Amino acid sequence: MKWIRNWMDLDEFGITVLTGEACGLCYRLLCDVTANGKHITEKCFGGVEIRFTEPWNGGCKDDPHIGSILLPPEMFFPLGAFALLESGCTDVWQLTDSLVGFEPGDSDEHRAVYESIYGPHRKRQFRYLGTAGDRNVHQMTGRVT
Repeated sequence: MKWIRNWMDLDEFGITVLTGEACGLCYRLLCDVTANGKHITEKCFGGVEIRFTEPWNGGCKDDPHIGSILLPPEMFFPLGAFALLESGCTDVWQLTDSLVGFEPGDSDEHRAVYESIYGPHRKRQFRYLGTAGDRNVHQMTGRVT
């Protein structure tokens, strides 16, 4: 089981929040991304390639920052959901203020306990159940949407 409780928890997935002062609207958060963070962000936006600006920090030698992006606070839940799904979670719950991802090895008993505690606070549930993973196949044309 994995939790994402705040923006700092996205660092593990390659999305590093740096500051809120970079946005001229005092709205968006400046984030550096690694290759994995880029993958998650692009997956969240439907697989489109994003041209990130230069990174502000270098990151670590083994996993360098490759770009930066300004993200509105509302992107926390979508990015967190894709971060958990792309890290191997099979089911992700959006709670009031956090996300919890269930991994393949989590027991049914453990999940039942979480259902009894957090079930009433679950706002959304995310799983790759589309006919093409995170997308669907258009039934008339056979194209992946």
